[in-house]
Amino acid sequence: MIKLSSGMRGYSRWMGVGVFCVMVWGCGEDPRQLFETAQFEEQQHNRAHAQELYEQIIQQHPESEFAEKARQRLEAWNTENPQEGT
Repeated sequence: MIKLSSGMRGYSRWMGVGVFCVMVWGCGEDPRQLFETAQFEEQQHNRAHAQELYEQIIQQHPESEFAEKARQRLEAWNTENPQEGT
């Protein structure tokens, strides 16, 4: 068994807490977070992932204001590039 100094134990504990928080936040199903992530993906030119996220919002949160925004964004893509579709 490896013994850690008190400083290392504290560091390890906080690292674990940090990783847990990132995982919980990253896996959130909040429509606002999904929408913001989709917008970020668009800015990064990752349209395929943005589209997946917009569709996820529409499917999982159909009555939310973000579902309407996601629908509008997907419709705008169809208007801008009708040959690509969604």
